[in-house]
Formats: sequence, structure tokens, C-alpha cells
Amino acid sequence: MMRDHSIASSDPLTLPHHFEASRPKVAVVLNENARAVDKQLIADLRGLLQNEALYVSRSLEQSRFIARHIVNQHIDVVLCGGGDGTFSQVITDVAALNPRRMPAFGLLRLGTGNAMAEVLGAKQGLSGIANDLRHVRVEDQRIPLPLIQSEGRLSPFAGVGMDAMILEDYSFARRTLGRVLGKASEGPLGYAVAIAGRTSMRLMTKPLPEIVIRNEGAPAYRIDRKGQRIGRPIASGEEIYRGQANIAAASTIPFFGFRFRLFPQANLLRGRFQLRVGRASIPSMLTQIPQLFSGRFTHEQLWDYACTKVSIHCAKGTPYQIGGDLAGTRQHMEIAFREFEGVAGSATPMVSAPASLHSIP
Repeated sequence: MMRDHSIASSDPLTLPHHFEASRPKVAVVLNENARAVDKQLIADLRGLLQNEALYVSRSLEQSRFIARHIVNQHIDVVLCGGGDGTFSQVITDVAALNPRRMPAFGLLRLGTGNAMAEVLGAKQGLSGIANDLRHVRVEDQRIPLPLIQSEGRLSPFAGVGMDAMILEDYSFARRTLGRVLGKASEGPLGYAVAIAGRTSMRLMTKPLPEIVIRNEGAPAYRIDRKGQRIGRPIASGEEIYRGQANIAAASTIPFFGFRFRLFPQANLLRGRFQLRVGRASIPSMLTQIPQLFSGRFTHEQLWDYACTKVSIHCAKGTPYQIGGDLAGTRQHMEIAFREFEGVAGSATPMVSAPASLHSIP
């Protein structure tokens, strides 16, 4: 029997039934503010759930309340219904409680930014969600879930400069084009318009920020397009980069959103995130937008590294994004690698074959 715990209810902690001992305890957490979540979707999802608990959150405060309930109920698997921002918020809230045992985390593809859904193998549509739920019930699909942590928040990616600008300008492009094109303005078209329009103009008309990136963790390495080491290790405390840059971003997954492969080597690394830093010229990017989206873009002033922890210092306040959400401007930030347990959807996940990953001691 499914249990529904909308935080708007008068008694959100009532558990009228018991979980079945033969199955993992599964909770579904919906973000009511996600693009695809509405009353009809919630009703349809209720019809699909069997022994899973359902939580519907409308605010940051409610999300934290749900996290405490998940920990107290010793939930085994948490499926987040929303996009990358929802996923980041839920896992951050649960981890902040320092549970004795962290649940495994998965996604139901219901949000706008679905980079994590691509990586974890979550399917689209109600039939896809039904398949994912059956998959979780029947199969033991635990997989590595590499993330980064910055300012206390867990997410798949974070960075300063161009990636944060693209997010800001993509939101503007969606609002503007959406009046005419509707949902067609989302995804690659919206990103292409953002990059070719506002982002490129801002980068060409403003001086690039001076940044210093320092290794704060295990030895770091520069890597090639196949994720292989280049040159000597960079010891803890050493500078990785000093100079002007239009991007300094880290990720544990290839996608930045809508299959925008901004970090093509990220899933080739084990125990580290990909750090991408550079000052590639705007004209070179504008003439290679398809290559930029597919992860095939190369430039002599674009460098990639495998790291466990770095600090980034900017000479002045620079736009910063964490998990696809703009976090304002920053002059100093730290980014560290964290690994958790994930649960695969019914499609083929991108992190299901650890034996194929490059392990860098």
C-alpha cells in the first residue's frame, strides 16, 4: 500500500502502513515546482506506486523536513522527482543530517535540467517512470554516484565564468523565445541562442577575470581527451592554473543539461572530478557550436584536469553556479569530490560499469 506524505497535510508524519520486509524501503520525493509536476501528474504517480512512500515538497523548508523523515524512517532508496536542482537539494538535505547509513539516490525524469537523469538512466514520460519504479523494486541496481561538494551543497557540477553565464542567458532565452516557440525554446535551441547571443557578447565586451586554481587534495593530473594523464602529478598546495579564464568549472558527469556535453571526460575518471579551465576565443566557439555540444570541441587554450579538491580564487566577483542553479557572484570557492550510492533507472546508465573507468591513484 502506497503512503502519501504531502507536507501540506495536517499530519505529514503519519505512517498508516508498514514497508514490506522483502523489499527495500523506497521513498519518492516530488518537487511541486518542477516543470512536469502538477496535480494530474501527482494523481497518476499515486496510481503507479505500491509500497513506496510519496512526499511532495513546495519549499526549501519542507525539503529539509522531508529529509529528516527519510532518515528517521531508515529509507533505503530515494527517488527524486524533478530536475538536477531537485536532486541536488534532496541529497544535500539528507547528507547534512549525517545519517548512520545514507540511502541510495535515483531520479524520476520530471524537471527542466535532466543531466543526472541521462547519467542514471531515468526514462521519460509516465510509462518511463513506471518502468523505473518496477526496475527499482525487482533489480538490485546500485551504482557509484560521484558528486562534488561546494559551499555545503552536493551536486554533479559547479563553476565560475562561462558556464554560469550560459545558465543565466539560457533562462533569458527561454523566457524570450518561449513566448513564440513554446517548449521548442528549451534544450539545444535555447542553449545555442544563449551562447551565440548574450553569452558571447558579454564575454567579448568584458575583460576576462584573473583566477588562481590551487590543488587542495590528492595529487591532480592534467588529462587528455580520453581521460589519460598528461605530465607530472600536481601536489597538494600547488597551483593548477593562474591567469585569465572564461571558464573554470568542475563536474563528475559529462552533461551540463539537455545532452550539452561540456565535460566529455568526466565519466572516464574514477574517484575524481573533471576540472575544465580555459580562455578559448569566442569566435572559435561560435564556429564550432555543434562540436561544443557533442564534447568534440578542442582548443589550445582549453585544459582539463582530474582532481579531488581544488580552491578557486577570482580577482573580482564572478558568476557562480552550483548544480545548475545560479548562486550569485563569488571571489573564492572550494570544490571537493564526494561519492555516494546511486540507483539506476530502466534505461542504460552511464555509470554502471566501474571496470571501464580510469583509476588514478
